Amino acid sequence: MKELELRQHATCSLCSKPIGHTGLPMFWVVTVQRHGLNCDALMRQQGLTMQLGGNAALAGVMGPNEDMTTPLMDPAKVTVCETCAVERSLPVAFLGAIE
Repeated sequence: MKELELRQHATCSLCSKPIGHTGLPMFWVVTVQRHGLNCDALMRQQGLTMQLGGNAALAGVMGPNEDMTTPLMDPAKVTVCETCAVERSLPVAFLGAIE
């Protein structure tokens, strides 16, 4: 991580304190992204698997390799100090709403 990127992560996204306030020279950068299943693509892949005698590996090679999920949000990058990483108990969905 270069200096400019480090400056962007200098403050904890949860407690708003500088990342060094814990006394430890470490912090977390967490990327959170929510996906939804593409049911049509899943059913097509399952159908091909069934046609090939249940061999999912073969269907994976023979199939169109299409996306099985759709991103529902842009990735959120969250900076977390060591204290918040250890002491807080937060749902993952909360991290996606912080950025």
